[in-house]
Order: sequence, then structure tokens, then C-alpha cells
Amino acid sequence: MKFLIAAVLLSSAVFGAGLALEQRPDQRSWRYFPDMAKSAALRGQVANPFHSLGRPELAPVAGTIPRGAEVLASDPSVHGYVEAGLELKSPFDSGHPADMKRARAVFETYCMICHGPKAEGNGLAVQHGFPAPPSLLFGKALNMKDGHMFHIVTNGFRKMPSYAAQVEPEDRWLAIAYVRSLQEDEP
Repeated sequence: MKFLIAAVLLSSAVFGAGLALEQRPDQRSWRYFPDMAKSAALRGQVANPFHSLGRPELAPVAGTIPRGAEVLASDPSVHGYVEAGLELKSPFDSGHPADMKRARAVFETYCMICHGPKAEGNGLAVQHGFPAPPSLLFGKALNMKDGHMFHIVTNGFRKMPSYAAQVEPEDRWLAIAYVRSLQEDEP
């Protein structure tokens, strides 16, 4: 019974204190433990007293992959090129065909400037003095695996720059599918 009386008195005191402080809904409430709402921000150039090495930044753990990122053809070396050819497979097949309208748009946006409209290596950049890329319709390009092409588009090769920052991975695969369709159309 004493416990019940003490609980009623305590809750009445809290309720009375709330009324006495006249909290208004249009104003900010009282804050308890404000350090949780406003933490101490450290500047990037100042030593961090909480870190064992005193550095303000923390490097990600080795092998960490950002959320939503896919690690595809990340090694720009020859070993990475060979590995990409063996491991990477196009996500498009007879069960899941590529959207050729989108594939053509990607090719025309990013590839046609150098490779030309039919991937013959005679694009507008070549007509203005840029070194001609190889034709994608015969030779090594016909025997190249999709993973090899993906590696080249991702990391660049010789005069071709990397398109990893401009073209999403799915669009890179679409461009490769479009090149394959051009190769099939070639007599």
C-alpha cells in the first residue's frame, strides 16, 4: 500500500512539475542529456583525442565494399583482365534478354563517338584526329569473352579511358549486348 501511495505521489509531482514549467507545443521541449542530440564534431584537420593513433579519419576495414556497390572487374592489371574473362558472365541470356532499345541508346551515347555507328572503329573522334580504335566486328573482338569487354569498359585499355564513373554496370553489359548484336548482323 505504501508503494502505491508513493507511486501516485511521484506521478502527481511529475505531472505538476510539467504544468508548473508551462511547456508549450510551439516551443522546443526541455532537453535532458543534450550530448546525445548534439555530439562533439571533430574537424578533419585536427587530431582526434579519442583515436589511439590520434588521427581524425578512420580508414575502412580492408575488403570493405560500399553498400549497393558491385565489385566487378576492379583489378586493372592483365591478371584482372584474364580473371574477368573467366569469372564475369553477362546477365543477359535467352531467359533474360537485353533491352536492345536501351542497349542501343547506351552504345550511341558512350561508344559511338570513337567506335562509330556500326562499331567499325570510324567514329567522329577518329575523323577529327583521335587514334582509331579497333573494329569490334572482326578479329580479336569476335573471340573476346563478355567479361573481357566488361573489364575494358570498366578499367580502360590503351587509349580507351575507363567508363566506370560514367556508365552503370548494367548499362555496360547492355552496350556489350549491343556490340554482340552488331557482330551477329555482320555477314
